[in-house]
Amino acid sequence: MSPAEPIRVLIADDSPTALRSVCEYLEFAGGFEIVGTASDGLNAVQLTMLRKPDLVLLDLSMPRVNGLEAAEQIRLSSPDLRVIIFSELHGLSLADECRRRGADSFVPKSLLPEGLLLEIQRLFNPGSSARSSSNIKLKSSRPGDR
Repeated sequence: MSPAEPIRVLIADDSPTALRSVCEYLEFAGGFEIVGTASDGLNAVQLTMLRKPDLVLLDLSMPRVNGLEAAEQIRLSSPDLRVIIFSELHGLSLADECRRRGADSFVPKSLLPEGLLLEIQRLFNPGSSARSSSNIKLKSSRPGDR
C-alpha cells in the first residue's frame, strides 16, 4: 500500500449510532476508504474474507460472534490484516486479552475519535509522528464540529 492509497477499513458494531460515528470519524479524518460495515461479529468475519480490507475495527460486545472471537477468526485467515477492538469497557487486562486473541490493539470508546486515529497511525506508520503523517491527516475536532 503506497502512502497515496487510502486505508481500506471494515467496521463492525451492533450499535447503529456507534457504527455511524466511527464511519464519520474516519471520513472526516481523510485517508480512509470504508469497504464495509457489519452489525455482528459473524458478518464482520464474512465481509473481511469478501472485501479484503487493510484494517478491521471490531466492537468487543456484539451478537452471534463477539469482537474477541471475530479477531481470532480474522487473524487465522488473514494474518497480515490489522485489527483493532474498541469497547465501552476498558482496562489493562482487557487490552492484553484482545491482543492475545488476535487484535493488534484495543481502544476504549471513551477515547474515540482521537485515540482510534492515533492507534491507526501507530499501526500503519510505525516510527512516524502521529501528527505529521501525509497518509492520515488527523484533525483535532469531531465530525460534528466541521
